[in-house]
Amino acid sequence: MSFIQEILHKNDAFWSKQGPRNDIVISSRVRIGRNADNIFFPDRMDEGDLDLVDSLVNRFRQSYSSGEDTLLMEIDSLDLHEKRLLRERNIITSEMETSSKSRVLIELENDFAILINEDDHFRIQVLRPGLQLNECYRLADSIDDSLNSVVRYAFSEKYGYLTGSPSDCGTGLKVSVIMHLPALVMQKQLNSYINEIRNSGFLITGTLGNGGRVIGGLYHICNKRSAGISEDEILGSADNVINRLINYEDQARDEFFSNSRKELEDSVWRSFGILKYARRLNYVEAIENLSRIRLGVIMSVFKGMDVEEINDLMVKIQWSHLQEYFGIRFNSIVSSDEFRAIFLRRELKEGLESHV
Repeated sequence: MSFIQEILHKNDAFWSKQGPRNDIVISSRVRIGRNADNIFFPDRMDEGDLDLVDSLVNRFRQSYSSGEDTLLMEIDSLDLHEKRLLRERNIITSEMETSSKSRVLIELENDFAILINEDDHFRIQVLRPGLQLNECYRLADSIDDSLNSVVRYAFSEKYGYLTGSPSDCGTGLKVSVIMHLPALVMQKQLNSYINEIRNSGFLITGTLGNGGRVIGGLYHICNKRSAGISEDEILGSADNVINRLINYEDQARDEFFSNSRKELEDSVWRSFGILKYARRLNYVEAIENLSRIRLGVIMSVFKGMDVEEINDLMVKIQWSHLQEYFGIRFNSIVSSDEFRAIFLRRELKEGLESHV
């Protein structure tokens, strides 16, 4: 079985598991950026530097585990489909897809990854379902200690850990969540909270593409800086901001359900009808309609599916996941739209049909 197949066939992907407050917080992610001392940052590395980083990765791999549950992949050796598949699963970044220097180490048992030679030599990455930033950080911090036992980090008494991006210096810690905020969007209330979030030291953007386009009420929230502030302060501030947003969304859902229940029910069932019977669906349209169904499941407009199943569909309707599911390669966007519609018709047939 190939590396990609091992990842794909791993049971219980994080987004399909239950997590704290996963009615609103879809996933939590922690990344810790680290660089080896006396080696150029990835954008200036030569072959000798690359060999040195590779040797450090192998030393860590041997010291951390037996290797049976640890996969190490050179991104440049993968085909376009495999690269995109890893990016769609949030394992690698879009920048790594086009890099000849990037690698990724994936530990299946403890479920974490180390991104190698992206902006930094090492980025420890832990993802979990729901609101679990502190749990993510505890695991990432322990991995950081293990990596530091074989790698001498680039560190400054003045600036902290040195990273490829100046804004990530200091702790090198980046925390983020994906939140589903459809009621705040429908009630046109979210804009009134955006400055409050930014003034707390966090960014809020959409989740689609580098431009951060907002679709389906899905938002990405992350800290803006990691310098001049401790890890505990970053985590505490994130917890405060996210819980405020959870409370705002809870209130907006209650208000919308109380004042516009029929409107909610109508929009949810219209979305179900589109996904159940459409013959072509682009990605944005599919996400928008799945978002409404997800809210409908949470608000008990209908029963028979849970939010984890909807989360799973949101991942699997992406281009490369559909190709993997059907065992084909699309020759056009139209072709992918047709197979996305087929996929959703199949998946929804038993999940909701009996509850119409």
